[in-house]
Amino acid sequence: MIKTKIPIKKVLKEVYKQKGFPTGPFNSCLTCKCGQNAKGGACCRHGVYIDKESYDHIIKHKTYFEKKIGIKMEDFFDKRWSKDPEYLGKKCIGTRVRNGGCSFRSPSGQGCEIVSLVFKKNLPRRMIPSACRIYPITWDKGEMLLEKIKKNCVCIDKNNKTKKSIYQTQKKEIEDIFSFK
Repeated sequence: MIKTKIPIKKVLKEVYKQKGFPTGPFNSCLTCKCGQNAKGGACCRHGVYIDKESYDHIIKHKTYFEKKIGIKMEDFFDKRWSKDPEYLGKKCIGTRVRNGGCSFRSPSGQGCEIVSLVFKKNLPRRMIPSACRIYPITWDKGEMLLEKIKKNCVCIDKNNKTKKSIYQTQKKEIEDIFSFK
C-alpha cells in the first residue's frame, strides 16, 4: 500500500532551532506539565483539524471513543468538511471544543484518547491527526513552521535543554506525513 504524503517545499529555520521533547512527543502528550491542571495540554485546549485518513481510522473505533468520553461520535466533530489538499486524504474536519478542550481530550484532562488508544492497541499512527503528531510544528502552503503558541506550552519553552531539536524528535512522524520537494 502506497501512503499518500503532504508536499513540503520549505522548512523554516525555527523548526531546526527549537529544542525538542526530552522523552519524545507522545510521552509528552500524555504527561506534559501544561496538562497537569486538568484542563488538558496547551495544545488540547482547542479543537484540531483531523485528516480524512485519521478520521477513517477513528470511525473504526467509534464505540470505544463514545464509551470512554461519553458522547456520540457526531458530537466529536464539526458539521462540515474542509477540502484542503494539505491534509492526508485531501480534506479535514475540525473537532469540537467541549469542557474547555478538544473533544478527544481524556476525561481526566491529561492527554488524548486517540494517542492513548493507538499505543494501547498498537494501531496505525496515522489514526493520530497529522497536526497532533508533529505539534508544535505545523505547515501551511507548502512551508513547515512552528505553531504560534501563546503561553503555558512546555514543548516550546525557551529554557528547554534537550540535545535534539523538535525536528529531530518529530522526524519519524514528519517523514511518514510529508514529502519534500
